[in-house]
Amino acid sequence: MQFDIGVVEYIQDVLGWAAPFFRMITELGSELFFIGLVLSGFWAFKKRETIITGFVLITSLIINYWLKVIIANPRPDASYGYQGYSDVNYSTPSGHAQNSTSLFGWIGLKVKKFYAIIIAAVLATLIGISRVVLGVHYLEDVLLGWGIGILIIVSIHFLEPKIANAISQKSDLVLYGGLFVFGLLTTILTTILFPPETIPDNDNFGVYGGLLIGLAISLPLEKRYVNFSVDSYNGQKWRLVIRVVIGLIIIVGLIIVLSLDFLLPSEIVWLRTLRYVILVIVGVVVWPWIFKRMNL
Repeated sequence: MQFDIGVVEYIQDVLGWAAPFFRMITELGSELFFIGLVLSGFWAFKKRETIITGFVLITSLIINYWLKVIIANPRPDASYGYQGYSDVNYSTPSGHAQNSTSLFGWIGLKVKKFYAIIIAAVLATLIGISRVVLGVHYLEDVLLGWGIGILIIVSIHFLEPKIANAISQKSDLVLYGGLFVFGLLTTILTTILFPPETIPDNDNFGVYGGLLIGLAISLPLEKRYVNFSVDSYNGQKWRLVIRVVIGLIIIVGLIIVLSLDFLLPSEIVWLRTLRYVILVIVGVVVWPWIFKRMNL
């Protein structure tokens, strides 16, 4: 695949006037937004469906990380970045394009409404284009990301009945124990095969290992000790709104605090992993335990 910087320059010339808009829209493809969206669905919409959606997203995140470090294609020169905007890790394929396609595409597919598919397509398209306008990806990165994202949701959609059948035959101990071991081993192996010091900005697998391990710990705990309902207390929908708003404030605050250099800095793989384990436990177990007792 040819990575043509001339295409980036052309798109920036054509759409440069809308760069401030694309600077905002690109955040809809960030990991922080994805985590907030999935947790909001878990707290106030549908628990089982949101858990499945979360695993679709994590699958895409992990595949994208592995592809990036294997292909190891540098991003466009920093001089192309919009007002100094930059990003870490490698360029190919675009994580924003791939992961937004996987997440929004899966949601649109499961909503089974034409408008949902249109919204998903528009969001994934705008997010992908934003990466080129902002100068942090080649157009080819985005095209590849879109293609892989579509392949992921189509594959999981057709395999879903077989996966569900296989899962139904396993005990929680086997399922969550296996998920814990998988998260731990993939973090160890990825760190050995692709040492963080060899990756731009010392990026590492800690985010994804932490999400997997965190879910392996949190989901059975929530099921056994919390088991909250997404139905509003006494039918008062405003309680769900407050549930989500306070929960998101807690999660964002936790991310900011735990990422401080003297606590759990991103540069150290296992500290970054621990940060996301804590984040998932708070989001899946601790906050639900609290809002259930507050009747939110």
